[in-house]
This record gives sequence, C-alpha cells and structure tokens, in this order.
Amino acid sequence: MATRAATRVGRNFKRGGKEVYLPNHVITFIRPKPKQPPNLATFVVPLTFNKLDLRDYLFHAYNVKVTGVRSFINEKKPERKNGDGPWYRPRSQKMMIAELVDPFVWPEPPEKSSEARSEFDYDMYERTERERTEMEKKHTNTAKSVIPMRDEQRTPNEVKLLRKSANELLSRKATWTGKALLDEGEGHWVEVEEDVKVPKGKQGAVVEEEEDAKLGSEREAHLKSLNEKDHDVVVEDQQRIPPKKDN
Repeated sequence: MATRAATRVGRNFKRGGKEVYLPNHVITFIRPKPKQPPNLATFVVPLTFNKLDLRDYLFHAYNVKVTGVRSFINEKKPERKNGDGPWYRPRSQKMMIAELVDPFVWPEPPEKSSEARSEFDYDMYERTERERTEMEKKHTNTAKSVIPMRDEQRTPNEVKLLRKSANELLSRKATWTGKALLDEGEGHWVEVEEDVKVPKGKQGAVVEEEEDAKLGSEREAHLKSLNEKDHDVVVEDQQRIPPKKDN
C-alpha cells in the first residue's frame, strides 16, 4: 500500500491502462532558442504522437513531470525531385514544447578551437557535411544539365599530392620509392603498426627464423613420406600385373 501511495503521489496525472513494449518511435530533444526559458523543452516527435503520449513518455522513461504540452506541425516547402523532377512536398515535421516542473538548462556548446570539441571528431563531421553538400549540388547540376567550369571545381587532395610528386620526380628533387602517402593532410589515416617496436633476440627475429626452419623441415618430411608411399604403391601395382605370355 505504501508503494502504491508513493507512486500515486509521484505523478500529477491519471495513469492510462495501455502498456507499450519495445516502441519503435524516435523522439529528439533539441536545443532551445536563445531567449527560450529553461522550463520549456522542445522535442521532435512522430506525426502520430499526441500530447498525452509525450507526457507519459517523459514521466515513465525519465521521471520528468510536465504541467502542459503544446504541439505544432512544420510544413516543408515544395521542391523538385532530383533537382529537375516533378514537384512534391516533403514529409512534415511535428514538434512539441513541454512545460517542465523542474527547469533544465542546456550546457554551453564547446568552442571550435577547444579540446572538448576535438574529442568528438568535429573536424571530421564538418568535412563529411561539406562533402555531402558538394555531392548534392553536383547531382542537382547533373539533373539540370549544368556543367560547372573547371575553375569552379575543387581539386581533390589526392590529385594535388600526385602533381606535387610528379613535379619533384621530373625536376630530380626526389627519387621514386613507391612508399608515398596519398592521404596526407586533412582527415588522413594513421598507420598504427608503424610505431610498434618488434623486440630482438629470442623473443623477436630469432624466434621467427626458428619457426620458419621448423615449418620447412616438417614440410620436407611430409613430402618425403608422400614420395615413399607413392613408390610403394607403384611397386605393389607392378607385382599384381601378370607378365605377358609370348606367342
């Protein structure tokens, strides 16, 4: 009885009787606008969500109480499919603003030059977003039969490195080694095994040589045994074959 009474006091609304297991909906808690008070929380919810669903979700999943919920739908602008296709309106977006009993203040975002943002690979995220935007623009121009000028196209880093290496080889400032890195610069890959030091002595190269010699001797013994077996089989077959009679 005490548990039921505590549960009844903890919530400020009548509990529904419908139970949901393994929900497949996605709710996004987004950063508020600069002048939005801390007792208002903005969420992006599915179009099938209503105010009672959001209230129950916040209470049962995060034990967050709300005093009211407001909802609105953002309609997207009509756009052409693939840049030059038929007109259509993208799927609308439903948002809800919940009035919280306990205010929540968002932390300040880290600066771009700080170490806190670099831990989250923010540079890689910006590079990926820039490449995605360029790819979408390229597809749109292709659909509209718009060919960009050569000076408007961005030269990839791989092409720049190849040109630099070719000029150094032609001017005899460098010699060909076959170990040139073509992914240097922004977002390049780092070879982890380059910094690994292989111990010498019994734990290093000597052990590898002994293992190679052992494998070689085992291989030779195996081949020798196969040859002996083949020889015994041939001799046995010759003994089984009766000799030819002379006419």
